[in-house]
Formats: sequence, C-alpha cells, structure tokens
Amino acid sequence: MINSNQVLADFQFIGNRVSNFKIETRDIRIDKEKINVTYDFDYEIKEIKELEDRYTGYLEFITIIKAKFKKTVFLKIDLTMEGAFIGNIQKLKKEEFINMLELNGLTALSQLSRAYILSVTALSGITPPVKLPMINVFKLIQQKKEREINNK
Repeated sequence: MINSNQVLADFQFIGNRVSNFKIETRDIRIDKEKINVTYDFDYEIKEIKELEDRYTGYLEFITIIKAKFKKTVFLKIDLTMEGAFIGNIQKLKKEEFINMLELNGLTALSQLSRAYILSVTALSGITPPVKLPMINVFKLIQQKKEREINNK
C-alpha cells in the first residue's frame, strides 16, 4: 500500500453546498413522443484568497435544464452547486491554483450536480430521472473565456 501523504494533491476539495435549486414540472402525458431536452452550463469563480499558508477558492457550477414537448416546457431545473477548494501556497503559483480551480473544481462540481439532479428527479417521480451528460470541461472553460473577451 502507498501512504496517502505521499500522493496527496496540492489542490483539495473541502466542501460543497447547493446555493440555488428550483424545479418546475407540468403534468403532460406523452406516449413515446419526441421530447427536446436542453442543457446549459456556466460557472463563476466567486472568490480567491491568498492566505499565509494556503489559497482558498470558491467556485459555482450552474446548470439549467429544460425539457420541451412541441413548444411546451414541462420540466425546468435550475441548480447552482458551490464548492470550496484549497491549494498549497508553497507548491502552487496563484495562476496554477486558479487553473486547477477551474479544471478540477468544475469536474468535481459537475459530477456532484449530476448525482444531485439524478436523485432529486428520481425522488420527484420523474421517469426516467434526468441524467446530466458528461461535459468537456476544457471546452466549457475555453468558451467562457472567449465569451468574456467578446463581451469587453
């Protein structure tokens, strides 16, 4: 066995919370008709602090899901999952910490969001429950940065 102290990452996830959640449903009886489901994702770095012994960062991962039948929206889910992360200030530069916050933080929060939405929709009686697709976090970060440049 390998001692965990020898393989611990310099970037750690310390916790998460659901800071916003809303689900809206309509009773529509659909028998094997084509349903259009859209997924929109975004994220925001809420705060980064440089303390004496570590960096801390807070990140939000935002998910909006809409399911439509023809022109009627019969399911809408809005979820914001917030995560807290720390980084070893002796081994990471601030820019490296920010990059890890985006890449590793978004990966962790997207999977927590996936599990949360799957559980809540199953418990809400939605059949089948909603499963978030896997996302390309690299593309999400790239498109977010391109959008910010274009909006300046």
